[in-house]
Amino acid sequence: MTEMSVRGLTIAVHAGHRDEALAFYCALIGRDPDLGPDPDFYEWEISPGAWLQLATGRTAITPSSFRLRLQVESIDSSVKILRGKGFEPSAVKRLPGLVAFSNLTDPWGNPLGLYEDLGVVPGV
Repeated sequence: MTEMSVRGLTIAVHAGHRDEALAFYCALIGRDPDLGPDPDFYEWEISPGAWLQLATGRTAITPSSFRLRLQVESIDSSVKILRGKGFEPSAVKRLPGLVAFSNLTDPWGNPLGLYEDLGVVPGV
């Protein structure tokens, strides 16, 4: 083989206290992690081959320089659900025909967000 064949990706987020971090990310994602191979390391398969990794128990955390956005089916419903759970997502911004998104941060300053792809018709 002369070319590299990328088949997946992982994105790691560093956070503080394990219980607080797990509570935050389980509430954000809406389920428990798929894997917990270490007492301070957890993983969710967000879509086939795409994993969110959570490294907890960190004491000196530099917030990520990138925004991790999670795709949702309905941005308005998802923002409402998060607000009901005590999250503080921003107002939804829309780029008609393209995307709608909302931003938030985790307790350690990591930039996060949700987005809805407005260019895709559900069920098609």
